[in-house]
Amino acid sequence: MAQSDQPTAVDPDNVPETLCCGRFNLSFLAGNLATLTFTHPRPKAGPLLDSNQIQDETVVRARIVMHLDNLVALRNFLNDAIKEGTPATAEPASGDAGKLN
Repeated sequence: MAQSDQPTAVDPDNVPETLCCGRFNLSFLAGNLATLTFTHPRPKAGPLLDSNQIQDETVVRARIVMHLDNLVALRNFLNDAIKEGTPATAEPASGDAGKLN
């Protein structure tokens, strides 16, 4: 749930969902930052369109950089949300940032 001292969330650019069913990675940067990188497998466009051959590749689809405090808050949120039930039966959940940036 959102804290009362947090500003209201808005989505003026209507950011779309991005399918990331591939590998992911977590790397740490200087200054208490972490980067989550998400990928998705898909066919290479050239061989698919040129000769109808499927040659899969893993494509980076999203990179999210956050402070370590927010990464810990995300971990706690995921632990709590997954304990509540399976994704098919769980209520929609909302995370809360560790602190404002």
